[in-house]
Amino acid sequence: MTPRHETSVVKQNLAYYASARSAAEYTREDGLRPIEQQLIAEFMPPPPAGILDLGCGAGRTTIGLSRAGYTAIAIDLSLELLTLARRRYPHLDFRQMDATELAFPVDTFDAALFSYNGIDCLYPVAAREQCLVGVCRVLKPGATFIFSTHNLVGGICSGGYWYVNGYINAEQFLYCAPPGRTVDQLRCAGFSVIAVRGASGQRQPGRVRRREQHVYFVARKPLS
Repeated sequence: MTPRHETSVVKQNLAYYASARSAAEYTREDGLRPIEQQLIAEFMPPPPAGILDLGCGAGRTTIGLSRAGYTAIAIDLSLELLTLARRRYPHLDFRQMDATELAFPVDTFDAALFSYNGIDCLYPVAAREQCLVGVCRVLKPGATFIFSTHNLVGGICSGGYWYVNGYINAEQFLYCAPPGRTVDQLRCAGFSVIAVRGASGQRQPGRVRRREQHVYFVARKPLS
């Protein structure tokens, strides 16, 4: 893959977030989804822990974390979505930042959240892996990272991965892979994987792998 092609894919993905369709999609909800509430209650430290909210979009998860009592710093690369977020929730901390280049010191946060399969927009795979390493770096020892990823096409890829254009969303290239690939990436980034759940709450590994379109991962940075 040439650098020029990589740049064009990144620009295409980012252009989607500047669209009217994206604005409508990212402002139709307000607050955490049930599966997010469940995983946060089960695995994250209690409020007012400091949370890094990656790929915050128009602020849906950020306001949810704030209402739950957490201290959230939210980042996104899309200036258009951040403008919406700041307009909707002017009292919250929104920053424009690339998830692959986290400008925070080591051991800053008590936990991190990357919702709505946002990590799947990072391209190429090296950027996704760089993000995971960066999140591990800015988390405190023992801190938790929760995120979701696509499993729509990955389940038939024999353990590999695809960036798919036109199947999930015709306006983006999105990463899809079996859950095992993401587990491997997390471990290579320095995390231990403590839970894999389907978006429905499904816990049985086989059913998650075969039947769940969106899969949630709970990973932890080692204590030492």
